[in-house]
Amino acid sequence: MSVPCEFRIGSLFSGIGLLELGLEQAGLGSVAWQCEIDPWCRRVLAKHWPEAERFDDVRTMRPRAVDVICGGFPCQPFSVAGAKRELDDERWLWPEFARVIDEARPAIVVAENVPGLRARGLRPVLADLAALGFDAEWHHFRASDLGAPHERNRVWIVATHPDRVDVRQQPGWLGRSIGQQVAAVDRQAGCNASDANGQRRGRSVQQPVAEAGPAATNADGIGRLESARRFAIQRGWSRECGWTLDPIARVDDGRKRIVDAGRRRKALGNAVVMPCARAVGRAIVGAVSVNKGAK
Repeated sequence: MSVPCEFRIGSLFSGIGLLELGLEQAGLGSVAWQCEIDPWCRRVLAKHWPEAERFDDVRTMRPRAVDVICGGFPCQPFSVAGAKRELDDERWLWPEFARVIDEARPAIVVAENVPGLRARGLRPVLADLAALGFDAEWHHFRASDLGAPHERNRVWIVATHPDRVDVRQQPGWLGRSIGQQVAAVDRQAGCNASDANGQRRGRSVQQPVAEAGPAATNADGIGRLESARRFAIQRGWSRECGWTLDPIARVDDGRKRIVDAGRRRKALGNAVVMPCARAVGRAIVGAVSVNKGAK
């Protein structure tokens, strides 16, 4: 039996919900509850998931059981932009993530963080998952591999509990599936990219931003938006996601709208890239079956 659409998803550190949205779009299930400390982000979540239960603090929440728990836990302890205090950082909240997993007893755990996690954080994460009875796969890839005009290199961890789900694929299934999806995007980009004479121009998966220039790796600067936009169109990103590169699109001159635009930019900057979450969700759907003996 394949993964059912009635799988219940719980989301930690939800932000504006793009991780769970990607999992939903992959057919993994539907959102039962979310946890997010930022009030503005919670209003966004309430708009798009009105039926879901919401918590405001991972440290105090007591969740009901779900089948999948996902979350991009705070990256500041390991981010190159931070002080890199690692496990000594007060924002190291993986222990709370692990506590929620223990209480909610999911079949699948999906976690996301920056590549710096591998320095010291990955070992305790994997150790805690193993202690809770999970088998884990992990893989890192860039949002630009799937067509985004910025790199967003991230580590993804997917853990499955053998008493609750069966993994049909051999070890390494997560990386293989992501690689196949990246290759498909690259092939499509090769079909979309043509020169003035209409001749096809392909690009390698290893160098997904080569033709777009430096702007493709960072769409945050206003001056780089047009170059990044061309890259996004070439990779099929705009068509696939309906995503606009203009951070102040549809914002008038009113103060409230300007403030909201700032909040949107901050929320998007902190958000998981949804098509990356969808790619991980598709990998799970392709690899996992429900264990009929699970309770």
